[in-house]
Amino acid sequence: MNDNNDFIKPARKSKIKLEAVEERIAKGETPVLIEIICERVHCVMYDYAINTVDMVAEEFGDQIEIQTVVRRDGIKNVTRFMKLCKKAGRMLSVPTILINGDVLFTTIPLPIKTESSFESYII
Repeated sequence: MNDNNDFIKPARKSKIKLEAVEERIAKGETPVLIEIICERVHCVMYDYAINTVDMVAEEFGDQIEIQTVVRRDGIKNVTRFMKLCKKAGRMLSVPTILINGDVLFTTIPLPIKTESSFESYII
């Protein structure tokens, strides 16, 4: 079994450099606030959710702000998370996407569904 065919060759290193997705903090200057609940910044579910929201939010320009709510990180985030849970009447899962405090999605939606939901709040 020491045949050369028994060994797996290591994968080649990728030359693609990915930028880390950062936590978002809204300034409160737009009519629509989108909040994304996550365990921590850089968790896979957060990355997928924020990328979906970003793709759609670009179309609405300065009418939308995005806020990250890290449910176990600091008193400000925990307090906001608990306030959103109280308003929803239940514990919110990861990822949850909210618009102006209203639960919109509790999973990662398709961009087309995200776009139509955003439009209903802006128009």
